[in-house]
Amino acid sequence: MRFDAVIVAAGKSERAAGNKMEFVIGNDTVLSRAAGVFYGIKEIERIVLVVRKDEIDFAQSVISEYDASRFRIVIGGESRSQSVRNGLEATVSEGVLIHDGARPFVSEKTVFAVMNAVEQYGSGVPALPVNDSVRSVKEGVVTGAISREDLYAVQTPQGFLRAELLKAFGSAGGKEYADESLMYSEHIAPAHIVEGDERNVKITTRGDYGALNSRVGIGYDIHALAPFRKLVIGGIEIAHEMGSVAHSDGDMAIHALIDALLAAIGESDIGTHFPPDDPKYLDADSALMLTDTVELCKRANYKIVSCSIIIIAEKPKLADYIPVMRVKIANLLGVTISDVAIAAKTNEGVGEIGKGRAIAAYASAVVC
Repeated sequence: MRFDAVIVAAGKSERAAGNKMEFVIGNDTVLSRAAGVFYGIKEIERIVLVVRKDEIDFAQSVISEYDASRFRIVIGGESRSQSVRNGLEATVSEGVLIHDGARPFVSEKTVFAVMNAVEQYGSGVPALPVNDSVRSVKEGVVTGAISREDLYAVQTPQGFLRAELLKAFGSAGGKEYADESLMYSEHIAPAHIVEGDERNVKITTRGDYGALNSRVGIGYDIHALAPFRKLVIGGIEIAHEMGSVAHSDGDMAIHALIDALLAAIGESDIGTHFPPDDPKYLDADSALMLTDTVELCKRANYKIVSCSIIIIAEKPKLADYIPVMRVKIANLLGVTISDVAIAAKTNEGVGEIGKGRAIAAYASAVVC
């Protein structure tokens, strides 16, 4: 089944004290971050951005980052329901996804779960169980307790068959709903719930934006050195009489960075993703392994913000190589050179590193 996505971004953002769609996250705006996830899914043919009339230029700047032919820009209405209806009328595919533009951290996993539910059940709505205790309150006092056993917090994107959602809008007769799952459940059928994502939060207030949590990962790697082997550090081949003893090219700086990135996004370590006993990675270029790791981050909708690497080597001296390493790694990560810090230290003659028989690296990575 083919889908279109409607990204609703026409709110006034009054509680955010500014247009939250233009808030910056990493190198993106909130809206471009959300749009990019749907753009990366080939099953989605058209992406409709629903914005205020005074935000058309901003919307144009968002789609300029992509193939604009896949996008449509639609003017929103005075309410959410009206904005969704306006966006829905610009769709053409059998399935539709309705997403809040203020949810920039939605993952491909969640989108695919919703699309699969639409294909199987006709609807898909991501939701998470409510963890906090819930009370009913009237005039400032507690009037009763509500069991949270059957309570769920609903997220977006919410997916439906286009024809059925249009029918629901027709049956609603202009009535306003908090979201499409309520309207669909009232006029078509009970909406089907799929597992939501704790990271798929909605930015409502300036405080929400200020509290956005970046994630930090730390990595470490060490390789012994031996004669007649190639020495590669930070993606650059280093002139030296000894090289890394390793299954791959033994680039300890990139290996540490890969582990840092994997840790930051909650994935298992480098040995799981690139097994050291797999013939596929014999003498492998670690830069290609880093490229695969960056793609893994993208699929989980994490953007790499910055990284720092410390290389511990008694010799060779690396100062002349570090500027080239920074350029190489910045290009691999898709960040600016200023976002990549690399330093080289000696081990003051201590241990195998101090004797020139090994080189180690520590790395940290920030993603959001």
